[in-house]
Amino acid sequence: MNKERIYSWLGTRKNPAPSLDMILQPVSSDLRKVEKLLRTWSEATSPVIMHMAGQVISSHGKLIRPGLLLLLAGYLDYRGNKKLQTAATVEAVHMASLIHDDIIDGSPTRRGQKTAVRVFGPGFSLLLGDYFFIKSIKNSLAVSSQKIPLLLAEATEQMIEGEMEELAQSYNFDLTESQYLQIIRKKTAGLFEATCEIACTIGHAPPKEKSVMLAYGLNLGLTFQVVDDLLDLAGNPAETGKDRFSDLREGRVTLPIIVALKNCGSGMRNRLKTALEKVKLKPEEKNFSQLLRLLEESRTLELTYAQAEELAEKARKAALKLKPSVYRQSLIELVDFVLSRKK
Repeated sequence: MNKERIYSWLGTRKNPAPSLDMILQPVSSDLRKVEKLLRTWSEATSPVIMHMAGQVISSHGKLIRPGLLLLLAGYLDYRGNKKLQTAATVEAVHMASLIHDDIIDGSPTRRGQKTAVRVFGPGFSLLLGDYFFIKSIKNSLAVSSQKIPLLLAEATEQMIEGEMEELAQSYNFDLTESQYLQIIRKKTAGLFEATCEIACTIGHAPPKEKSVMLAYGLNLGLTFQVVDDLLDLAGNPAETGKDRFSDLREGRVTLPIIVALKNCGSGMRNRLKTALEKVKLKPEEKNFSQLLRLLEESRTLELTYAQAEELAEKARKAALKLKPSVYRQSLIELVDFVLSRKK
């Protein structure tokens, strides 16, 4: 399958989003300090944790969540030293969740790099994920506001609930869109929303702006997950860093599958259900390819992407309610980046 076909559901964008580095340029120096801070967390501990944590931190991802916190702190004109510590704690929670996800899924790679579970095994990786979770809560206690560790704990609790609910719905092809949205709100969007609330807490955001920022974070997180689901089905493995259909191989029923079964006619629905049962019984490449052809034939990828666009528009409208600034511009561009990303 060529690139044009893989990305046909993305449509033609007249104004492609800037790179993430350009979007986060207003906070780039602080982001480098956050990375350095994350590395120092494991330096004064056991050699085993120091080695494992160092490898995971060196291969971790885009820093969207700490970047988001720093952008909002900048918008709120917060100039204190809490922003670096809180941004690092948010990223540590995210890293811990990814480590645990990879253990559950048995994922050998993430972003083209070997996962912790592949390198260190499930036992060590489980403990490393726990270490990052506990370290984030402990370090957040050093920030004077007692609300921040509570927000992180609540976000972590929601993430775990979402993951457990998703596992409980494995291969449930009767999963509804409402149930799906509840799951991704907990497991993904909740941390985006909590990141915004943490920024509002340290930056003393007025109630009206706080409401806008929370709506922004929630809808940005929902958009992120829906696009992630699309990339799992039709993304280019060379860019995403993981095999296509990873979610379905693990029994995850995501929005494209739900949309397909909900919107197509009875004939196509029967063909899709047959293809899904084949994938469940025999997760072979030919069965996945057949399913992808049916999803393309039913225009499911385009329909799902349209839903991602609706969620992104909610985030964009929220950002536009903020007063103009370089930080608001980055928040708007971040929505476009999340919507159009290919990895």
